[in-house]
Amino acid sequence: MKMRARISAKSLLIIILILASTASIGILIYYLQPIIVEGVVDHKTLVGVKDDVVKTLLMVTPHGILIKDKSIKAYVSGDSILYERLIENLSKYYDRIYCTVSIRVSTEDPLNDLSPGETLAYIVDIKYSSLLEVGSRVKFVITRLDPIKISRIISIEK
Repeated sequence: MKMRARISAKSLLIIILILASTASIGILIYYLQPIIVEGVVDHKTLVGVKDDVVKTLLMVTPHGILIKDKSIKAYVSGDSILYERLIENLSKYYDRIYCTVSIRVSTEDPLNDLSPGETLAYIVDIKYSSLLEVGSRVKFVITRLDPIKISRIISIEK
């Protein structure tokens, strides 16, 4: 007496969906896998975007703060910037505001093909901008999903 295993179309579809789901999770894990990079903050830039036009608003360099937009002068005092109030004010005029932090890496950044000693301007959330001072050593996380954006800061040494 021979028995044949029969799989219904519904069962086959469920098996295919489970396999596809497992593969999708694996791909998602690959793209979200954290890559840790270390380096030193070289300079940082505050950028505004209005109608797809990108404008540098200010730069913080080892030599001081360079103001590119006169309307933000009131938010800069000596070597300090009142980020929260500045962003609140700029949000009225720009569609989007973001910060880039140029970091000279001391470890390899395989996602951006950087070797130690090379510099890249990473995009960073505004909330981190005031924490990252020029000359600070920073350890941070990037992912394959968005390799030029710092997704998390692990440590900062001033």
